[in-house]
Amino acid sequence: MICIYTYQHTPRITYIMDLLFREVLNVEYITTNDINEFEKFQSAKINYSHKRIGNELLIEPVGLLAENGIEPQNIEVSDWNDTKIFFKTSGKADLPFDVFSASFYLVSRYEEYLPFEPDKHKRFRAESSLAYKNQFLEQPVINIWAEYLKQLISEKYPGYVISGRPYKYISTFDIDNVFSYKGKGFFRSAGGMLKALAGGDFQAIRKRIKVLSGRESDPFDHYVLHRRIIEKKGIPVIYFLLFSKKTHFDGGVSPKSRAYKNLINTLKEYADIGLHPSYYSFEDQELLCKQINDLGAVINSPVNKSRQHFLRLAFPDTYQHLLQAGIKEDYSMGYASHLGFRAGICTPFYFYDLKSETPTFLKIYPFCIMDSVMFDYMKIKAEQALPYINKIIDEVKNVNGTLITIWHDRTFSDTGIFQGWKNVFAETVKMACNK
Repeated sequence: MICIYTYQHTPRITYIMDLLFREVLNVEYITTNDINEFEKFQSAKINYSHKRIGNELLIEPVGLLAENGIEPQNIEVSDWNDTKIFFKTSGKADLPFDVFSASFYLVSRYEEYLPFEPDKHKRFRAESSLAYKNQFLEQPVINIWAEYLKQLISEKYPGYVISGRPYKYISTFDIDNVFSYKGKGFFRSAGGMLKALAGGDFQAIRKRIKVLSGRESDPFDHYVLHRRIIEKKGIPVIYFLLFSKKTHFDGGVSPKSRAYKNLINTLKEYADIGLHPSYYSFEDQELLCKQINDLGAVINSPVNKSRQHFLRLAFPDTYQHLLQAGIKEDYSMGYASHLGFRAGICTPFYFYDLKSETPTFLKIYPFCIMDSVMFDYMKIKAEQALPYINKIIDEVKNVNGTLITIWHDRTFSDTGIFQGWKNVFAETVKMACNK
């Protein structure tokens, strides 16, 4: 048990202490604003105030956790111990910055509540983030800071042991299309044939005919490969299924398709099933609830996991909608265009609603590696990908975090820009599972 003296109690302070100590370091703590109680405590002690009381560990506050509301912050980022820090404090403290305020700023996504210039999908751009601008997007800085805090506690209190949490890997899939040719129905299949004919793509016509006649497997149908690799390593896996009618941005197989329903029944034998809420459900609560209910009816159990299609997130609206719809876990925390740690952390955490100054029961599982970042945005080929992936994996392993990767159905087609990417998947699983 750690005793923390704090100048006052606020929802922000309670939230970030819970995150750093209980969720990241896996240690229990108590807080007090009674100096006598603090002085009498016989184990590890942290003083979160401006004045040292005894020989305890001192961390100075900058005031963010005592505030209400959302205001632009004056932030200067500096180098420290092979990482970055901000919210620097005076030299008399045991840490040169307010680790609690800095962690809260990142994990609450404070900057995404402030005015920003969205991209064409109304998303917060990675390039607008503090982490990107200051070259620490590819570091889980909150976990790194927690490790330094753990080290300081151990040095100050040699007999006090902090176990931390074990490293974990979760492999996830976004199923946007399900199949390339199968399950599309007569009119969509005929339309695809006519489009290929108009473009003179006779190879695509032959391929479609072979797939629909059962003489060849569908280019996106590599679910057996997923299962073989995943079950061999014994890792948890989640499929996020797009379960909506076709729109300009939602091109999957109809939820009414027998082939799709058969696939879902197979997937749920070895994986968890979550919803991939459609593009337009981002602003339509009724549509979101319908998709949750429709998918739940097929899997015959409640749907409590989700990841936004196109990673469309708006704070706090998106997470409020998910909470109201009964979602308990969201896996959307990451960027569509960059590898790394959008919230500065590789440990699941609970969403804190800055608008209402309220912690919630929605648990956020941040991802850090996504296939489409590399071939759509970085424009790299499969043979160039592994060094980038390995760097991120090492960052997570070094702090015993939770590694979450995303793969898409089209990635496994092994044609065009996707050539070789199914091998990248296999190598990634291997690297992620190696000790």
